[in-house]
Amino acid sequence: MFTPELIDTARARVAGVTGISLPFPVDVSRGEGLSVTLRDGAARIEADGVNSLSRGFFLLSRCVREGRTACDIRQHRAIASCGAMADVSRNAVLKPDAVRRLIDRLAALGMNLLLLYTEDTFEVPGYPYLGHLRGRYSLDDLRAFDDYAAAAGIELVPCIQTLGHMEQFLQWQHNHPLRDQPDILLIDDDEVYRFIEAEIAAMRSCVRSRRIHIGMDEAHGVGFGQYHLMHGDVNRFELLSRHLSRVLDICGRHDFMPMMWSDMFFRLGSRQNDYYDEHAVIPQDVIDHMPHVDLCYWDYYHQDEAFYDRMLREHRRMGRETVFAGGNWVWAGFLPHVKKTEATMLPALRACIGHGVQTVFCALWGDDGAETNLFLAANRLPLFSEFCWQGADCPMEEIERAGECLTGLPDPAFRAMGEFFPDESDLCTGKQLIWCDLLLPLTYETGDPPDAVIRRCTAARGMLTRYEGREDCRYAALLFDIVLTKAPVIRDLRSRYLAGDRAYLAFVAGKIIPGLIGLYEQLERAHRALWERDMKRLGWEVLCLRYGAVRARLLDVQDEISRYLVGSLERIEALDEQPLPVGGDRLFYRQLVSSSVHV
Repeated sequence: MFTPELIDTARARVAGVTGISLPFPVDVSRGEGLSVTLRDGAARIEADGVNSLSRGFFLLSRCVREGRTACDIRQHRAIASCGAMADVSRNAVLKPDAVRRLIDRLAALGMNLLLLYTEDTFEVPGYPYLGHLRGRYSLDDLRAFDDYAAAAGIELVPCIQTLGHMEQFLQWQHNHPLRDQPDILLIDDDEVYRFIEAEIAAMRSCVRSRRIHIGMDEAHGVGFGQYHLMHGDVNRFELLSRHLSRVLDICGRHDFMPMMWSDMFFRLGSRQNDYYDEHAVIPQDVIDHMPHVDLCYWDYYHQDEAFYDRMLREHRRMGRETVFAGGNWVWAGFLPHVKKTEATMLPALRACIGHGVQTVFCALWGDDGAETNLFLAANRLPLFSEFCWQGADCPMEEIERAGECLTGLPDPAFRAMGEFFPDESDLCTGKQLIWCDLLLPLTYETGDPPDAVIRRCTAARGMLTRYEGREDCRYAALLFDIVLTKAPVIRDLRSRYLAGDRAYLAFVAGKIIPGLIGLYEQLERAHRALWERDMKRLGWEVLCLRYGAVRARLLDVQDEISRYLVGSLERIEALDEQPLPVGGDRLFYRQLVSSSVHV
């Protein structure tokens, strides 16, 4: 039986998320899976646990929001463990209150798994440089998160790194003896394993879960740095397996059952070092001698269900439990990449259900400084929850309506944010236009012409106008205002300069640039307000520096154009150069502001 206190807590949690107080009595009892009925002004929930109970209250909240007076819903999980992974290692470290709010949202959807991705942002006794000035969590923070998650029926799984992605920790001179490469720990070094054991022991003291994610992805240069200088050439399969065995021994001593990202085994079997190489061959003897560890297949890129099907078969061949990590795209810059998320995750989730994968989570990465607040993408958390509870045939309308109830944001407004991107590709036109220099053609011939950008973003901006009372929509509207101001200048400035159109140059210097500076000041304030609502202050300095740089550079460009117009400069050097196609996806800030690699 559920206690009255537990029922009241679940009901209040969902009401806090949705803003909806149920106007009818709800009878609650234990049962298999989840059953929700509403008729004649009364409701009943039968649930197999507190997490399912919260979802039951959420489904009734949807009825109220959607004006339905009756329902009869029966659901069972198609995926036993389904949730999300929040990246708190790319400057944006969620405040404790924000972690609790994320847990509440997952619980309302009936998602029962949360991973906090902490490369260096957690306390490890004896290692003061781990997370220094980075907003790390204390051990008491992590214990409190675990207690709060457990009360909501959610498993909190630590997610750390035990090989690569350690550049934040290894940057400090004090830690240089521990590094093979600037971002990779030195395999076979005893002090490295003392550090890893300290990490794992710290997490063991904080969480109930027996599962831990030990990372080990993208260690591209493993064995080729300091290790190579010390030991010479080595079989990298054997090197990785030896390291993994030692880490697993540590996990075992601390009663953890580990999982790891699977890409290093596939990369080492590929001549191109490519995780997704269809011709990669992992020798059977390597599989036979591989330590026992669950393998986490991560893929946020493919749009073909057959590709996911092949990769899941290859993982099964390795004889280990397969975990799938998909993506809710918040790492392409400023706004959620709705088109990419849907194009990749719909086939991925169908494949996972077809293969019976029992642990699935969506990653909310923060690459390149965490420009996008992960709560902006909450409307697509139901992609995962509804596939979990409704199966592979879940209609898109169910996902959209669940997202609206979860966030209060109408789906058309959420899709308008997605117009920051042209299509399902990696082309990040919106971010490019926010950071790009007016004079430097670093976004030349990107495949998204300025006229297309202007048409698409004008329509999106019009949609967002209806919702500017919300701070997330106001923030998005300012992004589109800057894009719509800069796109015509990027299109016209060089040709008008070469044509000798001094009036246009004067207009850019006298009107456009001052207007842009004002918009950037408004955007920075709106962005900072969202950040301070959800994130610790440490980390904001990265984006603050970028906003300061873009304003300073606009003033400098204004000065350069003005001096050209009065004759103190003979020419504008950057505009005299013939632009060349830059190639690549141009995803990172440093690629958008200068051709110099020293930014």
